[in-house]
Amino acid sequence: MEMTLYLRRFAVTIRGERTGGTREDHITISKGQLQAAQTVGQSSKELIYRHYNRKGFKVLDIGKAEKKAVGVDLDKLYREAAGE
Repeated sequence: MEMTLYLRRFAVTIRGERTGGTREDHITISKGQLQAAQTVGQSSKELIYRHYNRKGFKVLDIGKAEKKAVGVDLDKLYREAAGE
């Protein structure tokens, strides 16, 4: 069986709070995760800020989301996870 995931990929500029170093990163979030965050009053930006803050980074900039629908073969995914 195949499942389609609707993904949003954001380019993010972050700074490490310990090192002070700045770098570019990407974060991919499913449309379902974004909708769940919205139901509790959280925007996509707030979700991204929270994610990076927990890992010790400060978000300096968030780019526009790239949208893509990705098909996932669930049986193949299961077999790979099971080491078959």
